[in-house]
Amino acid sequence: MITSLDNKTVKNLTKLHQKKYREDRFLVLDDETLKEAHAHDQLIQLVYSDELPFPFENTLQVSEEVMRKISKKDDQKYLGVSRMIKENDDYGKRVILLDELQDPLNIGRIMEAALLFGFDSVILSPGCADIYNEKCLSNSRGAIYSLNLCHKDLLEEIKTLQQNGCKVYATGLRNETRMFNEIEASDRMAFVLGNEGSGVREEIMDLCDEIVKIDMRNIDSLNVAMAAAIIMYHFSI
Repeated sequence: MITSLDNKTVKNLTKLHQKKYREDRFLVLDDETLKEAHAHDQLIQLVYSDELPFPFENTLQVSEEVMRKISKKDDQKYLGVSRMIKENDDYGKRVILLDELQDPLNIGRIMEAALLFGFDSVILSPGCADIYNEKCLSNSRGAIYSLNLCHKDLLEEIKTLQQNGCKVYATGLRNETRMFNEIEASDRMAFVLGNEGSGVREEIMDLCDEIVKIDMRNIDSLNVAMAAAIIMYHFSI
């Protein structure tokens, strides 16, 4: 059992809270993501202070004080170290593109909805929040291991999607904007959701096949994760 707060392994694990120290691994603190990491054979190490949540070969026992330091939580009993996901260009038939979303909670909820409603890929612009952020992971409920997640330049990727026969729709308000439920479903579809404050960038909208919006009553704005879930439910396959 490791009891020293100055132990090198403890220091290295604690650093994984920061993006700059994650080369090929990240911390998993919530139960659902931990179970999914194990189920998908992506769990590298299981760190615990009390009892193991499930049998695992590579374990490390630490004191409660050390666990508090690593997890930055008072009630954490165990956590995992997972491999980072591998990105690929096989986007499938249903794609969500995220344009500079800043709230990791929103990204996590969108990932969960994408998995729930049968979307294959989530493409994130370089300006999006960190998908390995604790809030993102806990709200995605392990979806990170089942989706194809990619970080791409959206300006280039939209062109690639269109060249491969995918219709790309941006959410936003323009004179030519249509209600999203007026759009006829096609075999391959992609939807762009924009920043929580400024929406989809104009240069992104210029590239898309059409601009769509959700009909709303009594309010004039909708949380981006909720909007994404509505659209994905409607066009789920």
